[in-house]
Amino acid sequence: MSNPFLETTSAASVAPVIDRKAILTANPGIVSSARWFYWIAGLSIVNSVLTHSGSETSFVAGLGFTLVVDAVFQSLKPVAFVIDALAVAFFIAMGALAVRGHRWAFLVGGVLYAMDAVIYVLLQAWFPVIFHAWALLSLWVGGMHLHREIKAQLAAPPALADAPLEVTSTSSS
Repeated sequence: MSNPFLETTSAASVAPVIDRKAILTANPGIVSSARWFYWIAGLSIVNSVLTHSGSETSFVAGLGFTLVVDAVFQSLKPVAFVIDALAVAFFIAMGALAVRGHRWAFLVGGVLYAMDAVIYVLLQAWFPVIFHAWALLSLWVGGMHLHREIKAQLAAPPALADAPLEVTSTSSS
């Protein structure tokens, strides 16, 4: 009976390491797409401040969720601010993870932003819907580029430094 804690793993069984930094350096469009999450978060903050200051103006890029929260909790502003802060923090986190090359952040953040677009569809506010569609397209493109780059990196043969050294002997005559 073998002890799995004492066994050594072979080089073939070690999961390949993805060089996310190299991928992002080679394709800056991925980082540009990921930054959409920051725009969404930032403009949502501005929209919340405008709403609570009594303004009728808002940016089409912000979250419909925060606008609904601000309207529902108009008399309980601290509650609205906390909920808004959580929503904004989520999108900042998705941006930070997407900028570092994590595919799942594009997917999870994109799905939640698509769900947010439904709020505007129900309100029949078409400019925000169009903007959400544009931002979602940008996120999708960045996520797909990242996905392709990671797949290509995983499919690439191991680097020369990882290859075993071959020693050849020469005979001297």
